[in-house]
Amino acid sequence: MIRESRAAVMYDFNAPLIVETLRLKDPRPDQIVVRVVASGICHTDLSVVRAALPYPPPVVLGHEGAGIVEEVGKAVTHLRPGDHVVLSSIPHCGRCAYCRAGHAHLCDSGLQAAMSGQQVAFEKGGADIAHFCGLGSFATRTLVDACAAVKIDDDIPLNRACLIGCGVITGVGAAINTARIQPGETVAVFGCGGVGVNVIQGATIAGAARILAVDVVDKKLEWAKQFGATEVLNVRGLTGDSASDEIRAKFGDMGVDVAFECIGSPDVIRQAFLSTRRGGKAVIVGVAPFGVEVALPACMLPLEERSLVGSLYGSAFMPRDVPRLLDLYRRGKLKLDELVSREIRLDEVNAGLEALESGGVLRSVIVFE
Repeated sequence: MIRESRAAVMYDFNAPLIVETLRLKDPRPDQIVVRVVASGICHTDLSVVRAALPYPPPVVLGHEGAGIVEEVGKAVTHLRPGDHVVLSSIPHCGRCAYCRAGHAHLCDSGLQAAMSGQQVAFEKGGADIAHFCGLGSFATRTLVDACAAVKIDDDIPLNRACLIGCGVITGVGAAINTARIQPGETVAVFGCGGVGVNVIQGATIAGAARILAVDVVDKKLEWAKQFGATEVLNVRGLTGDSASDEIRAKFGDMGVDVAFECIGSPDVIRQAFLSTRRGGKAVIVGVAPFGVEVALPACMLPLEERSLVGSLYGSAFMPRDVPRLLDLYRRGKLKLDELVSREIRLDEVNAGLEALESGGVLRSVIVFE
C-alpha cells in the first residue's frame, strides 16, 4: 500500500518550510497512521526553524496535533481505526523506572528519541525525512508510536483538542502537576505567550489567590487578564534586579509563593527566583539556549529554603491528564477556544510562524479539513 501525505518540510534552518507531497512509511507493529485534522503552531517549532533547538533537517515539523486513526499496527490493542486522538509530544516506553513510577514525561528513551532526528516517518525520492518529536503534525497524514496517541471522545472539536498536545499541558501542567499550587497561594508568571497564559489558567484552576502576569508587551498582558491574571506588570526598561524588587514590593516585601519562568532567558530565570518569598519556589518552564548558565545567590537556597525546579512538558502523564483537561473544557473551566487567534491552511504555515515570532498571536491552528 502506498500512503501519501502533504506536509511542511524544513530542509534548512532559517529558511521557509516547503509544502510538498511525501510518501508515508509503513507502520511498525507498535505504530499507527493518523489523519491529522488540526495542528497548533508552537514556539518550539519556531525554535527549530531558527536553529535555537538543534534538530537536524530534513524534518516535518509540528508536534501539537489531533486527528483520526486510519490504521493500527498488529501489536496495537488500545486503539482502532476511526478513533479520535490527541498526540503527545514526548513518547514513553512504559517499561523504564520513570514510566513505572508514573513519570512518563521523564522516560529514559522518550525525550531523547523525540529530539534525536532519527525517528523517520516520511520519504521522498528514496531519502528519509524525520518527523519532529515523533509526530510531524504539519502533515495531512503522519505515522506515530501508538503510545503517543490518547483517545478522546468524538464530540470534542479536534481544532481545539490539538492545543492540549503541547502548549496547554505544558502550562497548566506546570501549575498543577509540577508546582502543585495550593488554594490561596500567590503566583507570578514571567512571559505571557501561549505557554504563560496556560500557566495562568492552571493557577486559576488550582485556586491561587493572586496571579501577577509579567511581560514587556502590553498586548500579552491583556491576554493574561483574559486567562485569569488578577494583576499585571510591564517590566520593559527595568534593569538588573529591579523587576524582582518591584514584584516583592507588590507582595509586602515578601515575594510570591510560586514564580514561573516561561521564556527561557537566564536573566528572567534569576528574576523569577528572586521574586519568591522565603520557602518559595521558582518553576522554570522556558528552555534556555544550550550551554547557557544562570547566576543565583546560592545562599538563598539553604538559608531561605527557596527552590528552583524545572518543569518538562507540565510533568504530564497524558493518559491521565488529557481526559482531565477535556473535562475542564467541557465544564467551561479551561479556555481552549480563546487560545486560537486564527485558523489557517497548511500552505500558510510560514505566515503562521512569522505571526508567532512577531508576538501577534497566541496560537495559529492549521486546519486540514
